[in-house]
Amino acid sequence: MKLRFVLSVIPLVLFCLNNVNAQDPLQGKKKTSLAVDLNQQGLGLASAGHINEAVELFKTAIKTAPDFAVPYNNLGASYNALGRYDEAIVLFKRAIQLDDKYPEAYYNLGDSFLRLGQYPNAVKAYEQSLHLKPDFSEAQNSLGVAYNNWGKRNEAIAAYTAAIRLRPGYPEAYNNLGTVLTEVGKYEEAIACFRQAVELKPKWSLPQYNLGVLFLRENNRVGALNQYRTLATMSSSYAEKLYGGIYHGKVLMVSNK
Repeated sequence: MKLRFVLSVIPLVLFCLNNVNAQDPLQGKKKTSLAVDLNQQGLGLASAGHINEAVELFKTAIKTAPDFAVPYNNLGASYNALGRYDEAIVLFKRAIQLDDKYPEAYYNLGDSFLRLGQYPNAVKAYEQSLHLKPDFSEAQNSLGVAYNNWGKRNEAIAAYTAAIRLRPGYPEAYNNLGTVLTEVGKYEEAIACFRQAVELKPKWSLPQYNLGVLFLRENNRVGALNQYRTLATMSSSYAEKLYGGIYHGKVLMVSNK
């Protein structure tokens, strides 16, 4: 039976004023101040899930102060959320043109390349983000996703391990490390990673499911059943998927979205 594991979702990064000099001498303080306010309003809408409305505010901020890098990054991140990756890449590159010391823009650029399957480009962008901000744990985790998707397992393991070293309480990195350790046959280490992810985030069903899949791979039906029961109590859609693997021998495939 072919078993598929699930990687954690890569978060979008919408950042604000403390990452970029908000004063634009070409547009003047008044216009830049207005752009700052528009950017802030857009961030509020984006954080509340109103992406399309946020897009319009970021666009207006850019028109108001064209040399202000932050709204380019935030508009690009919004386009990433909408699946408009090619358009997002143009915006991130413009943000970087305006401020080449902008780690969040490099991070989001890497996310666009990752979603498009351009793994070498994604790796370069994440590495540049980490060069500028060495403690950027999200970029380190995403670097692992890019390497793993590219088929470079050892590099992925190193990246996930580094992400955990930067942030020991990082459940997504533990889950992702567990997936690649399973792929290279290090089952005991993978189980430990999934269990750590569960301990850090008990209500998160994804590592619970991955534990169940790994137990099935080891022919541990009792362990898989226990994971199924746990998922059922959580009313998780993964419970039905795991049930199909346990009782019907179905291929376990889920999306990482």
